[in-house]
Amino acid sequence: MTPMSRVAGEFRKSRCAQACLTAALLFPGALGSSPQTADPTPKARFTSYEEAQATVRRYNPAGLQPNTTGVEARWDHWIRAQDAEVRSRVERGVEDSISNFILYGVSFTKLPRLSGSEEALDQHGSITGTAEARVHALAAALERGPRNERLQFIRKFLARRGVPPSDFDSYLAGNLIRFAQEQQTYQKALDETGKSDAEEVMSVRGSLYKERGLSADTSLLPNFAIEETLRALTSKGVLKPGSIRRIAVVGPGLDFADKREGYDFYPLQTLQPFAVLEAVIRLGIAGDRPLQVITLDLNDAVNAHVAGLSSRGRKGQPYTIQLPRDTRAGWSDPATEYWKQFGTILGVGTKPLPVPDALPSLESRAVSIRPEYSASMAAIDLNIVAQTADLADGDGFDLVVATNILVYYDLFQQALAMGNIAHTMTVGGIFLANNALPAEHDPRLKFLGRKHVPFAKDGSYGDDVFAYRRQ
Repeated sequence: MTPMSRVAGEFRKSRCAQACLTAALLFPGALGSSPQTADPTPKARFTSYEEAQATVRRYNPAGLQPNTTGVEARWDHWIRAQDAEVRSRVERGVEDSISNFILYGVSFTKLPRLSGSEEALDQHGSITGTAEARVHALAAALERGPRNERLQFIRKFLARRGVPPSDFDSYLAGNLIRFAQEQQTYQKALDETGKSDAEEVMSVRGSLYKERGLSADTSLLPNFAIEETLRALTSKGVLKPGSIRRIAVVGPGLDFADKREGYDFYPLQTLQPFAVLEAVIRLGIAGDRPLQVITLDLNDAVNAHVAGLSSRGRKGQPYTIQLPRDTRAGWSDPATEYWKQFGTILGVGTKPLPVPDALPSLESRAVSIRPEYSASMAAIDLNIVAQTADLADGDGFDLVVATNILVYYDLFQQALAMGNIAHTMTVGGIFLANNALPAEHDPRLKFLGRKHVPFAKDGSYGDDVFAYRRQ
């Protein structure tokens, strides 16, 4: 196993921030005994100026300079406006997910899937015939009446936006063009950065999507990287047996139409709350007291999903997770083994849903998670850039995980989020994120190092997980 780097300050331009607070999963320990009554869910509140002033001093945003008359009043106005701005980006994230659905979905059409957003535009920047045909197919499916959860979600979203059925085609096409053009811009930035050194590349990637919509999409592999990082921390003695009792998952995600695979032949699902919990149990770092997981999100759809699975769990209903894998993706042997073992501690294997003919290279397995694990979930609506939560002494988080979410914010927002996260943690707790974070951040979070986890056999893609300890 590659040891974690211990060079503090390794990424001077790094970045990190925002997220969301979603659900309190209270699990009765690692042994699967009957669930106990959950503690009162912590309440979100806006970050005070006193808590943020050190970060304000470092980044000195316009109108918020410390030691000026009325700065606290301006801060109160600014933090609330910041919250509103961040939340407004959720709608754009939904539009991005719909575009991925157009590119990859098989539940609304038998037309061939596109390989990526680059196939949606021709050399003149107009929508291609192949992409336009898939837009027409989705619009027609929506007009006929939604037949599955994703189509129902899109139809309700369009109704909320005031888009009549007669305009479905033009709206979806225009949104896809916008989405594909933005993807070109991001790729250009990455290509240009690729000519720089590794530190600069990591820095640019760290807040690449700072103006993009907040997507709720999720996938399995980042959880593999988190487990491998926890394993490395455990082997180095940073995490000890019984050291994890309370876990926070920032922006747990919802599997709508992932930007890499975009599978849609199974119901919406969330993975990370269960993945982190299982990793802690598997590695023997769960405490002997009730193990708690609180997920954190500001997306109504994510929060509603968590609340729904919790309600069904309390009625004794299991939570089924579908786990598709593209055999052509060239996953490494450890990544493939992670896929094979996912969920086996929390539940039992069950028959997966049939794989559509349009996905011939796909194999799939499914896991039925025992009700006691989902029954203990609850949802907290919290914007980690602008809000935090007060926890009683001894109830802070021992582990906080944030993947594919902090990249959506700029340096100042990321630094604010790091302060809000630190506020909720116990001394000695561990914070993990899979993008570079600002070197100038809350001093309560000490940088431990970075672990690279390859997903592909040839090393062509993977994740870098950054670890911090609460001082």
